[in-house]
Formats: sequence, C-alpha cells, structure tokens
Amino acid sequence: MADPAAARPSAHHETAERRGLGERLKALIVETRSVMPAAGATGLPLILVVAAMCFLASLALGTALTVGHTSAEWARELSGALTVEVKPSPAMSQADQTDAVLNVLSGTQGVLSARALTNADVAGLLEPWLGQGNVTEDLPLPHLVDVRIDPNSPPDFDALAERIAAAAPGARLDTHRRWHAELIRTAHSVEWLAYAVLAVVAATTIAIVTFATRAGLSANREVVEVLNLIGARDRFIAAEIERHFLHLGLRGGAIGLALSVATFLALGQYGHATSLFLVPASGLRPEFYPALLAVPLIAALVALVTARLTVIRTLHRLL
Repeated sequence: MADPAAARPSAHHETAERRGLGERLKALIVETRSVMPAAGATGLPLILVVAAMCFLASLALGTALTVGHTSAEWARELSGALTVEVKPSPAMSQADQTDAVLNVLSGTQGVLSARALTNADVAGLLEPWLGQGNVTEDLPLPHLVDVRIDPNSPPDFDALAERIAAAAPGARLDTHRRWHAELIRTAHSVEWLAYAVLAVVAATTIAIVTFATRAGLSANREVVEVLNLIGARDRFIAAEIERHFLHLGLRGGAIGLALSVATFLALGQYGHATSLFLVPASGLRPEFYPALLAVPLIAALVALVTARLTVIRTLHRLL
C-alpha cells in the first residue's frame, strides 16, 4: 500500500512548478522593473499606440484571410456552374423552350445535373440587387436553368451553346466567365490592399518604436550615465531596454488582439447583411482566429529588434 506522506512532496513539487511557470508567464507580460520610466514616452502612451497598430494589423490580416477564402470559394463554385437563360420566342413557348434545353443538357457529356429554376428561386437571386420585397408578381422574371458540370471534364462550351440555340430559339448559355474574372480580380485587389495596409502598419510601428527608444534614452540620459559610471556595460543597458520594449509590445499586442477579436465577433453577430467590396462582412471564420495570435508576438518581436538596433547606435552617441 502506497504511503500518502510519500506522495506529498511530489504534489508540492508539481504545485511549485505550476506556480513557477505562472510567475514566468506573468513576468513576461507584466513588467515589474525597468530602467525606462512607465510615465514617459515609452510607457502607457506607447502601449496604446502599439495596441492601435496591432488592432489595425489584426483587422487587415483577418480581412486578407477572409477575402482569400471567399475568392477561392467563388472560383470553385463558378468553375462548376453554368446558366441557360430562356428568353421569349415567337417560335416556341417558354415551357417548350425549357424542356428542349433540359433534353439537350441531359444528353451532354460533362453535365452532372440541370434544373429549371422556379419563380421563387429567381426572385431570391434578384432580391440582393433590387431589395427585399421589391420583386413583385407583375415584374417579368427570366426563365433560368441551373447547370452543374464536372470541372475535371467540362463540355465544349461553344458546341453546347450552338446546340442549345438550335434546339430552343431564344435560349442563351452563360458560362459566367466574365463574372468569374471580374469577381476574382476584385477579391484579389481587396486581398492585396489588406496586405498593403498590414505592411504600412508594420512600418509605422517600427518608426514609432525607433522614435520612442531615442526619445526615452535622451530623456533618461542621466540614468544611462549613472549606470555606465557604476560599471554597467552597453550590453546590460541594451538588454534592460530590450526587455522593456518586449513587455510593451506584448501588452500592446494583447490589447489590440482582444479588440480585433471583439470586432470580428461583433461582425459575425450583427454583420450578416453588410458587405465590403462585394465580400460579405460576416465575421472571421473560426479556423482563422489562431492566425491572429501571431500579431502580438510579431509586434513584440518588432519592438524588441527595433529597440536593440536603435539603442546600440544611440548609446554610442550619448556616452
């Protein structure tokens, strides 16, 4: 039978390890000592600026990921769909035209399915453009046939268009090629715009941290000189300042990340009816949220590297 007293040291050691890990994580985020004053240019004001930069960076990254996913879905859907528009013709009734089109499509290799859309289906397609409730019964609606094709072995579109036109005068095949190209071009433009905003935010953050480091060192020249007089080397002073900016970047990044996540969650809750450049603004997909965790980490790394490069050059001029 195991001795309960023998298990106590192990449990105590486990608790101490957990406490030690928690203290290390807390020390990484919450700065307890620094040669840089918290009330100066490198204190709370800079934390808020970094938080704002990280918020914008997270929004830009989330937008780029969402638009990239949406454009890929558009490409996949449009590459496997065709539409046949049946216009009125004196030679045949629209019902006979639709039946003739369905007969042609049913015997075409590469066509997976063909379905004539009802008036309710067509009205649903027009409502996003005309507004809900504006598609009334007296509005002439086109007769449409939705066609699904095999993207791996599609039919000959030109030959299929000729066969449909011959079987049903007034029927026209729409391959969505023009819409496909325009939508994908628009989506890629928005995606690259988001990445450009991300690059500008990163460059602005580097400039701000560089300025704040120089301003902080200049304002605390006496502190740096005293540290140097008591024997502190440039490497020690630089390490202290680097640690200060690492904590600053992590805290500002965490605040910006929290604000961006709240924004995306709010869009997911209330933004289903809105859109941005034809892209639905319905929040961020769940699989993209982990990617946002990289923003505060990169912000802290940028602050650390920028401060290191700046402080070494500045110390040589001050001392």
